[in-house]
Amino acid sequence: MNLPKTIIAFSENSESHSLFNAFAVSNGYILQIKNKSVTLLASLLENRPELILVEIHQPIMAEIEFVDQVHQFLPDIPIVIVSSFFYDTKEVVFGNKIKDFILRPFELEAFTVRIKKILNKEIKVEPLKVVQKDIHYENKKLSVLFEISKSLNANRNLDDLLDQIVILSADAINAERATLFLVDKANKQLWSRSGIGLETKEIRIPIESGIAGEVATSGETQLIDDPYSHPKFNKKVDLQTGFVTRNILCLAIKNLHGEIIGVFQILNKKSGTFNEEDAMFLAAMAASTGIAIENALLQDELKRQIAQIKNSYEELYIAQNVILKESKISTTSEISGFITSKLLTDSKVDALVNEIKINYKLDERLTSLIDAISANNKLTTEEIINYLNNFSKS
Repeated sequence: MNLPKTIIAFSENSESHSLFNAFAVSNGYILQIKNKSVTLLASLLENRPELILVEIHQPIMAEIEFVDQVHQFLPDIPIVIVSSFFYDTKEVVFGNKIKDFILRPFELEAFTVRIKKILNKEIKVEPLKVVQKDIHYENKKLSVLFEISKSLNANRNLDDLLDQIVILSADAINAERATLFLVDKANKQLWSRSGIGLETKEIRIPIESGIAGEVATSGETQLIDDPYSHPKFNKKVDLQTGFVTRNILCLAIKNLHGEIIGVFQILNKKSGTFNEEDAMFLAAMAASTGIAIENALLQDELKRQIAQIKNSYEELYIAQNVILKESKISTTSEISGFITSKLLTDSKVDALVNEIKINYKLDERLTSLIDAISANNKLTTEEIINYLNNFSKS
């Protein structure tokens, strides 16, 4: 009896899991969803799958390197990439290590057709070309920068963008923590509300304060291997949080005019220390980051101005209503006094109403009320005044 064949999917996307599972069930395969862990790859050598699906969630080197590791462990098992990143540069990034690249979003029907072709060996892969290692690695990094740039410039929400930049910058150079400071020229401050390990909603520091402040004012990149000996390093933060800063990469972010609008502060490279290559990569990332941030800031300012205009209109509307109400009370009070003085002894209601219309400026509602009073010539003076008082309170 033949055992069901297996498909392995390295993915953290529940929506994709449903589509992968629908394909597996309808075609007699067992689907196994796994996290991206190099330690898991060795176990696949014993229970070899028919196909490996790798979904790439972020445009970072770690995602590319995981695909390389999967291929290294199981070079004869077809690998299919599912992602919205690296499609335009897939030949450079993955070469012939993958069988196919399925661009997200995708539908089950199209996915089924392409995966069946691979499983039925209808798609052939040419022998892997030998590429000089350092050139290939540089091309991969360029592809990462390209995808980061596309991703950032598609985001117009400032808070979401800042969070995205922080995560991508830390992942891109394999660091433990990252903080993005923006320059507030008007108040001569650096402020941040986005950072890995940053608990407070927003922090503000003087623009010349700390290592980030030094970079913001000078524009010079700083690679620091011994932060505790640096005169600008604030040791109190580590003491308060329990975090130990081993090394720092701090770099200015500029706009298209060359003005410093922010600062990257990256802490603790996970392996070794930060080097010039890391600084160059972060500088390249900062170029597209600066444009994206400035666009988002302009969008944020536009939203603020629109909200301010809306609030002004609302305040004006309230003020107009107050004035109209006060005017209405004043007018009805005068009319009430006029009626009281006449006492309706010798004057008929019709004559009194006509006199009111001549002597007073009436709006549409007050005119309707006066006409209603005129139509009912049996009203007493007290009843007419009550009508007017109730109207002024409405």
